[in-house]
Formats: sequence, structure tokens, C-alpha cells
Amino acid sequence: MSMKTILKKAFQKMVETGRTSTLLICIRDESTQQQIAESLARIALPIPQDRSYKVYPDVFGIWPENIEGKNIKIQQTHEFIRKTQLKPYVASLKVGIIISAEKMTKEAQSALLKTLEEPPKNTFLILTCSTKSRILDTIISRSRVFESFDYTDQVVDLETIKKIINSNIIDRFFFIENFLKKTSKEKQEQINSINAFLENLLTYFRQQLIKRKGKETKILEVIYLIDKTRIAIEKNVNKKLALENLMINLPLRGIDYDG
Repeated sequence: MSMKTILKKAFQKMVETGRTSTLLICIRDESTQQQIAESLARIALPIPQDRSYKVYPDVFGIWPENIEGKNIKIQQTHEFIRKTQLKPYVASLKVGIIISAEKMTKEAQSALLKTLEEPPKNTFLILTCSTKSRILDTIISRSRVFESFDYTDQVVDLETIKKIINSNIIDRFFFIENFLKKTSKEKQEQINSINAFLENLLTYFRQQLIKRKGKETKILEVIYLIDKTRIAIEKNVNKKLALENLMINLPLRGIDYDG
């Protein structure tokens, strides 16, 4: 199951339960940001397939083509905030989208905070960005964050391993999807890349075995699970399913294996 599919299912559940929320989706590629934002808008609203989601009455946003200069200025943000207060025109709810939210000035981001603290009824806000580092911590804390992991080649270093351990299931699935895309299509080379990743994962947990006294049994269970995944992949099971199963069974954030 791809990260996009999982994200859409999570958003579908939010829409069905009527829980308004702000999503912050961090993906380096801007066109992918727009594709995901469109998919989510179409889940929430009955937008005809032959119609652009951007012109649907209950969708409003700040799009790349509407940004003057390099930054999203406070005037555009004020207009966005004003639209959050309007009632839906056609559907029972509306969707506000800001693509490349990291381009918002600090002043513009600060102006948006109150709206994120108290989202208007029946309004879903979707912010996308290429990096969290340029988003205010106060915005991050008020959003449900979905983040891809950025690495430049097929080698997953220990810093990325730590991020994976401290992430949610959706982010982990997104990592697996991107990782497999970046590995060689040649079978043995791909297995070698996966083994290198699993070896780094093992290294991380072996380090934790030394650091975390009293947690040995749980950590040894994880080490066994990683090794079991490696053996399964070498026996030619579905690599994606095997790695996704591993991601599901690794300890979630909040378990004190990290350090």
C-alpha cells in the first residue's frame, strides 16, 4: 500500500468523522505536493473529475502560480484566513490549501496561527512544504504532520534510521516507497541495498541494547524481527510487503529506544 493511499485513507476517516484538522505534508517535490493536495480535496468534496479542483467553489488556496516573487506575503495569508470564515457554497464543508507553505514569511505564518488553533467548523486545511525547517514550530505543533525522509542515495544512514524510529506508520510507509524507488531495479543490487539498510537498522538497535538497561528483552525481539525480515527477502518474498510489515512492528515514537 503506497503512502498516498494510506494518507488518503486517513483523511477519508477524518472527513467521515467530521474532525476538522490541519495537515502539514512535507514532500520535496512541489508537483507531488499538488497531486496529493488535489487527491485529498477530491476525497472531501464532490468535485467533478473533468473539473479543476482549484476552481471548485468550496476549495480555496495559495497556489505556486499566484505567488508574487519568492515569498507568500501576509496580504495573501490574510485573504486565505478570510476565506476560512466563509460558509461552504456547495458542499457541507470546504478545503483550504497552501502549496509550498515554507515560502510564507514568518509574519505570514504567525498570522495563520490563530486559525490553526481554532479551525473554523467544517474546514480542512492542507499545508504542503518541501522542508519542515522553514515552518514555525508553533504551526508544526498545531498540525498533523506527514513527512517523507530525504536522503541522496541508496544508503540509509543512522540519522535517517533515528527519524524512522521516531515517526508514525504513514511516514514509515512513505519512506519504504521512496527507498525502493531509489534502489537499483537489478534484483541482486536491490537486495544488497535492502540488506545495507537492515544492517544499519540492526546497528542502531544493537547500540540501544548497550544504552537501554532493563529494555534488553524488547530490543532483542526487534533485532530478531529485523533479521527475520532479511532472511525472508533473501528467500524472494515480496520485498515491499516484508519491509512494510517490519515498519508496522517496529516500536512507535514514544517508546524510549531512541537516543
